[in-house]
Amino acid sequence: MTDLRKDLLRQMKAIRDRMDPKLVERAKLAALGKVPYDSDSAKEAVGHFLDAKRDGGAFRRKLEQALKAEGETLDLGTEAKSPPPVKPPEKPRRGGRMT
Repeated sequence: MTDLRKDLLRQMKAIRDRMDPKLVERAKLAALGKVPYDSDSAKEAVGHFLDAKRDGGAFRRKLEQALKAEGETLDLGTEAKSPPPVKPPEKPRRGGRMT
């Protein structure tokens, strides 16, 4: 009778050998609570954050200026979007006397 533990370890090794080494390393780090930094995901998240702000791009420009002062650039892969069109305010309702 074979040792079940050895058989299971052999199967796990075979699975790891078929997997992408980067994925295995990332899983090891995640198991230790050290999630690796993914720059593409970070850029995407910052881009979504900046696009969601409704300040006409003021925060994006402020961030770009701060990064430029440090010698860095804001490279999100997309150009700054134009601010959303401003809707004219609705006309106030006539407030009449209610009897």
